[in-house]
Amino acid sequence: MKKQKTLFADVLETVTKYFLILVIVVVLFVLLSGIRVVESGNVAVVLRFGKLVGDSYEEQIHGPGLLFAFPYFIDEVIVIPSGNVIEQSVTTHYTSGTIDATQGGYLITGDQNIAVVSASVKYVVSDPVAYTTHIKDISSLINATVSTAMVNESASIDVDRLLTDGKDDFAASVMKFASEKLELIGAGVTITSLELTQVSMSEEVRTTYELVNFYTVQAETVVEQARQYRETRLPAAYSAANALISDAKVSRAKAVSAANTDLAEFWGVWGELKPIYERIYADNATAHGHAATVPTEASQRCAECEHAYDIAKETVYVRLYNSKYTAAIEKIGQIVVSDGDNKIILNP
Repeated sequence: MKKQKTLFADVLETVTKYFLILVIVVVLFVLLSGIRVVESGNVAVVLRFGKLVGDSYEEQIHGPGLLFAFPYFIDEVIVIPSGNVIEQSVTTHYTSGTIDATQGGYLITGDQNIAVVSASVKYVVSDPVAYTTHIKDISSLINATVSTAMVNESASIDVDRLLTDGKDDFAASVMKFASEKLELIGAGVTITSLELTQVSMSEEVRTTYELVNFYTVQAETVVEQARQYRETRLPAAYSAANALISDAKVSRAKAVSAANTDLAEFWGVWGELKPIYERIYADNATAHGHAATVPTEASQRCAECEHAYDIAKETVYVRLYNSKYTAAIEKIGQIVVSDGDNKIILNP
């Protein structure tokens, strides 16, 4: 009986000893559980019973290294990747297949067309304190903010421009809108870049849109060819027209000059014939019984005087003809006349 009591006491002592050791280990583990290692590129903040520890910003932010805090049920240590660029995809308004209008997954552009758009957003934690105290789910916040910005900005851009040369402007506008909203709510994050990864029409209208684009390009090509043809042909046409006008002016000048020459010759001949005409009437006025001047009306003129005037004109014409003929022969020079065997040389 005595032996049994001694054995029971030994067992109880042993169990008590190991229990105390276990208690000490647990206590040490709990006490040491608040010690954390903050890695490079991160910072940490401590929430004690849900309240941020530290009176100033410098006291609230703990840089890389060892961080001593109370056990986890007193202090909550939150590690924040403040030195890293975080990338997130936003696909709220992108659908790869057929669109279900009731489920969303698309944007309505300013010209009432549908486009599907996805983006890659990069951001950094710029204010760890605001990030910790204001944000529960940063991924959801970024997604909601950027998606809202897409809806807002798509209402002011046409689908053609969104799908072509307006992508960069649209991305910049979305980034600006989202950044302003994040700053307004004090999220503590800053968007560094936003890139559109997918921009296209919905599957239902993509084929038709591509055909429209194809024929639009064809039309622009034809217009450009027409413009080039016009720029090539118009100068040639203007040049030809100017040449014709110049030739016409030259021909006109020659014709006017020839006419003036003929007119001068006419007035010269008339200047020679007129005194003869007047003298014939004056000399024969008494003999023929008419006035000494040439009547204006042809019916009143003297037939004999008119005959004498015709003879005088013929004499003048023969003289002028001989003068012109002689001048022409002098210009020609030596004349050779041949009948095959014999040659006659004329030297005017």
